[in-house]
Amino acid sequence: MEPKVSIIIPVYNVEPFLARCLDSVVGQTLRGIEIICVDDGSPDRSIDILNRYAAQDDRIRVISQENRGLGGARNRGFDAATGEFILFVDSDDWIDPAYCERLYEAAREAEADIACASMLKIRPSYSKWTIHYTERQVAAEAQEKFRLCRCPPDFYVMNKLLRREMLLRLGLRFRERVCYEDVEYTMRLLGEGGVLVTVPDVVYRYVVNGASITKSRQTPKKQQDKYLAHKAFVAYADARGIRLDARFRRPPFVRPLGTYVAENQGVRRPGDLPVVRSDSGVAETCNR
Repeated sequence: MEPKVSIIIPVYNVEPFLARCLDSVVGQTLRGIEIICVDDGSPDRSIDILNRYAAQDDRIRVISQENRGLGGARNRGFDAATGEFILFVDSDDWIDPAYCERLYEAAREAEADIACASMLKIRPSYSKWTIHYTERQVAAEAQEKFRLCRCPPDFYVMNKLLRREMLLRLGLRFRERVCYEDVEYTMRLLGEGGVLVTVPDVVYRYVVNGASITKSRQTPKKQQDKYLAHKAFVAYADARGIRLDARFRRPPFVRPLGTYVAENQGVRRPGDLPVVRSDSGVAETCNR
């Protein structure tokens, strides 16, 4: 019998946080889950933690690979998954005990391909809702799905339970070795996928960990990837007839990247790549 949910956890350099994530996953109330952990060439001792948990729980599979970035790790996990639904969980985050059960039941009841949970962003000094669902809503039209997911500016896949058959039908894959790979994936998911249901009182806890490569500070490479992701999204929205607020159409840059680099070196000179603004149409988080 195929699992109801395949939980895919990409792992890279998260040794201090990994056990909390795994505890939240192995403690799920839903029976019939498989847990696929992809060690993406992590230089710390994350693999030892994964192997210890796998030895104690036969639902856990550990896959090791050379570093391919978050997108590559998610793709590798998806290729190994056999569940009816797919759930991506980042390895320094955690989920409620009934997270899978509530999302799975809501998706089945609504005959939906996508079930969305609330997301709480947790920083060292405070927490803030990124999105907070207080009622069940069902949407089939793309414009409404984008609205319900607050997309833009938020292009998150982690708070969504996704029907695997839909992902296979769409041929959805994450771009590898780039930042903001969630943008292209999520825009196609919402623009071309099936029915979506929001599920109140179910929370994905997203940890902003400054020490993590997954959620670290901006770099010139991330700036460029953000600009290109934003440009691709606007073009996609126009092609699909998805209406965007004017503020999400603005190019996410204010001055050339060469100026940004030079200023950090105490020198000013022109360059040819953009520096992103915090109010552009793509959320600030960059995944490896």
